[in-house]
Amino acid sequence: MFLMKVARRRPRVRLSRALNDPMMTSMSSTTLVSLEEYLSTSYRPDREYVDGVLLERNVGTFKHGRLQKLVIVFFEQFEESQGIEALPDVRLLVNSATDRHRVPDVMVLKAPFMKDDVITDVPVVVVEVKSPDDTMDDLLERCFDYEKMGVRYPLVMDPEHKLIWLFKHGSFQALANGAVDLDFGGFTVSFPYTQIWAKLER
Repeated sequence: MFLMKVARRRPRVRLSRALNDPMMTSMSSTTLVSLEEYLSTSYRPDREYVDGVLLERNVGTFKHGRLQKLVIVFFEQFEESQGIEALPDVRLLVNSATDRHRVPDVMVLKAPFMKDDVITDVPVVVVEVKSPDDTMDDLLERCFDYEKMGVRYPLVMDPEHKLIWLFKHGSFQALANGAVDLDFGGFTVSFPYTQIWAKLER
């Protein structure tokens, strides 16, 4: 039976405290669980499975949750007319060879797609909402996974600073035009992130 490890992210601490506190010398704890157990277990919040390691996701703030809702509401208006669906916090198999699973904040799929517990189709858009405890390295690793599997538009949105990046060709590109055109193949959706920032503050 294949086993994987569980890695728990601890809150970041000041370097001086870490050097003086023996309890900080070990930055993670691990527990062996099977892949089958991961796929059959519900976690709160859900976790990602990466190279045999079960990763805890950072819990979002109010702004994180509100931005996530606003993104979903925006894409929902095209659900009937264009056959797309926005899903929050659903497991996504990003690499079938390594059984790597991510849990994007929002993924947008074009019909038809398999409506299973784990999404195996390639989303057109993935939106990661940056939490205060997320590092850009964490987001970079996730976006590499999305781009590698064929996601056309991996987006990262920072609700605290109202910044948005498109991940393309292995790097983040800051967006500053107020909207970004998303090609769904047969139709294009203009994603007006400036308007979404304004709604975030209401």
